[in-house]
Amino acid sequence: MAKVTAPLMSLDASGALGKALVFAKWKGINYARRYFVPMNPNTENQERVRSYFTRAVTSWRGESPETRAMWNAAVRGRPLTGMNYYLAQYIKYLSSHNGEAPATPFLPPGQQQS
Repeated sequence: MAKVTAPLMSLDASGALGKALVFAKWKGINYARRYFVPMNPNTENQERVRSYFTRAVTSWRGESPETRAMWNAAVRGRPLTGMNYYLAQYIKYLSSHNGEAPATPFLPPGQQQS
């Protein structure tokens, strides 16, 4: 991946140039990379992780504003959102508990249910 300045003789570029290059921006930095078609092997493990991710997002959407605020507070000062942290912890829980969902509300580590 190459960091670029003034890509394609402009200030910004994004998208594919034929099937050769892709221009994009990540965290405000323009870059170019080779075009490739992503693999999608659809293995059992991949399907399980996708289902865990779907379940985690559905659970996040069902959490109360108070619970979401707790997750947002848990990441204050870190480069991620409360939702990012929630999804990571929820998926980790599902993975370590054979797909069994945690109790609701699902709180950040170190928080007690009241």
